[in-house]
Amino acid sequence: MITLSIAGLLSFLLGYEGEAAAARLLRPPGALPEAEFLAACLRYGQCAQVCPQQAIQIGRGDKGLTIGTPYIEPRSSACDLCLDCSKVCTSKALRTVEKEKVKMGTAVINQDRCLAWQGDECKVCYASCPFYNRAITLAEHKKPVVNPDVCVGCGICEHVCIVTPATITVKAGR
Repeated sequence: MITLSIAGLLSFLLGYEGEAAAARLLRPPGALPEAEFLAACLRYGQCAQVCPQQAIQIGRGDKGLTIGTPYIEPRSSACDLCLDCSKVCTSKALRTVEKEKVKMGTAVINQDRCLAWQGDECKVCYASCPFYNRAITLAEHKKPVVNPDVCVGCGICEHVCIVTPATITVKAGR
């Protein structure tokens, strides 16, 4: 007979939901790997309260087992990498890390829709990136290209994209 404790069931569910959530939720800088993050986060919301950009949202019922946990939707408001959120996180679900070592996700450009890749003049994502000319460079002096080794996934590029919907988006994950 198989017996499953409540803790075991919860760990299983958190792990399963954690994998699904990691694919769709962009966590604040310094977040632990998704399953560990979900287990450690106390869901106090202090990280959202101290965010000067008001970029950190708190999951509601539509987020499944991630309810009460912080996430960022860069199109609405991007992370400016101030790292204040990690300073108030008492559970250490958000750790303090150097800006260059943050890995919230990676920006991806849809070249079929990007104005610069279609021949128009646009360098908004390139000029706005906090890792200027490193995370986003210009091919042929005009076409933005993301360097995934440098991109931290802050979402500023997605936030400032002048095309709707944005042609550069951040995919969550480490």
